[in-house]
Amino acid sequence: MSHRSVPAEDFDWSSVDHAYGPAVEIPALLRSVRSDSQEVRQDAYGDLVDLLVHQGSRFEASAAVAPHLIDIVADPAAPDRFAACQVLAAIAVGDESSWLSDRPDPSDLRADVQRRARFSREELEAEHRAWVAAAPNEEERSARERRAEWGDVEADRDEQRWTIEAYDAVRVGVPVYVAALQASEAAVRLYAAHLLAWFPEDEGLVGRALTDLIRREADPVVAATACVAAGLGCPNGGAALVDALSSRRGSVNRAERWSAVLGLSSILRHPDRSLVSDLYACLFGATEPVPYWPFLEGDMAGMAALTIAELAPEAAGDRIDVLAERVASADHTADAFTLLTALLDAAFPAGPRPDGVGFADLTPTQQRALWTVLSSGILPALPRLLSRYNLPDSEQQLRTWCRA
Repeated sequence: MSHRSVPAEDFDWSSVDHAYGPAVEIPALLRSVRSDSQEVRQDAYGDLVDLLVHQGSRFEASAAVAPHLIDIVADPAAPDRFAACQVLAAIAVGDESSWLSDRPDPSDLRADVQRRARFSREELEAEHRAWVAAAPNEEERSARERRAEWGDVEADRDEQRWTIEAYDAVRVGVPVYVAALQASEAAVRLYAAHLLAWFPEDEGLVGRALTDLIRREADPVVAATACVAAGLGCPNGGAALVDALSSRRGSVNRAERWSAVLGLSSILRHPDRSLVSDLYACLFGATEPVPYWPFLEGDMAGMAALTIAELAPEAAGDRIDVLAERVASADHTADAFTLLTALLDAAFPAGPRPDGVGFADLTPTQQRALWTVLSSGILPALPRLLSRYNLPDSEQQLRTWCRA
C-alpha cells in the first residue's frame, strides 16, 4: 500500500473531525509546516499535535493527515523532517507512556475493531456490562462502573477504530522512515529511529535497518535511541541485532550504554546476571532526564522500570540476587523504600500473597527475598511496604512468620 497523499486542497477536510470539530484548518497547517519561517513551522506542528492527538486520543482526521507528513519525511529538501517524525509517532501511539505500559498488539486491536463494527448499541452495552461484571475485584469493578457513567459505548467504538486507523496510516510509511536513517541530519536519524520503535509487525525490515544504524552511528544519542527502538520494535531480535546492541554496552557514554542494556533486556528471553545488574543500575542511576533522548521525555529510569516489569519469570532469581547485593551495600540515608519495593516486586510479580499462604508455601526465591528484607537494616517504611504484599506488617511479626 502506497503512502502517497492526494493534494491537501483536493480533500474534503470538513468531512472528518479532529479534537475540536471539522478539520477545516488542516490544509493551512500543512502549508505552514513547509514555510520558510522556523517559528511558523514549529507553531503549525504544535497545532497539528493538539488537534490530532488531544490527551492521547486519536480522531478521524488523524489518519487522513498521516500521508502528508510521510511525504515530508520522504522529501530530503523539506525543512524540519524530524518534527514530522515526532508528530507521526504521536499519531501512531498517542500517549507513549500508556502504550509502553499496556504493550497493545496491533493485530488484536484490528480484529477487535472488525468484530465490533456491526454491533448494535444494545449489543455494545451488553458487552460493556459483561466487562464490568468480569472485574477481578470490587475496586476494579467500581472503576469500570464509573467509566460507564461518563462514557458512551458507540463513541468508545469510534475512538477504537480511529486509533487503529491512525496507527495503520503511519505504519504505511515504515520504508520511508527506514530510508530516513541515512539522513545527514542527526535529528532526522534520531526521530526516524524513535518512530520505528512502534511497528513490531515490520520487524524484518526494521530490525535490519536498526542493526545497521547501531553499528555505524557516531552520535551517541542517536545510537542510544536506536538501541531502545530495536528492543521495542524487534522483540524476536536475532544474532546480528544482539551483537550490535552488545557492542554498545562498552560505550563511555552512560546513556548509550544503558540504552543498549534496555534494548537487550527487551529482546533476550532470559537476560544474564550482568545484564540484570546493569538494568537496575539504570533504574536507580538515571536520576535526571537525558537530553534529546526521546522515549518518555528522557526518563530513562522510567523506561528501565517498564522493561523490568516485562522480564520473564525466569529472571526472578537473578533480580533477587542483584537487589540483595544492593540492599546489603545501601547507604541507610538512601531511598530504602524504593529499593525494598523493587526487591518485593521481583519476588511477588503476581501481586500480594494470597490469604492462607504460609512462608513454607512460598518459592525459594520469595523466601530469600523476605530474609533479605529482614537482614537489610533499612526498614523505615516497612509496615506500609509489607501490607502492600499482604505480608505480616511489622518486622517482629514477619520474622516470627518466616520462622514458623
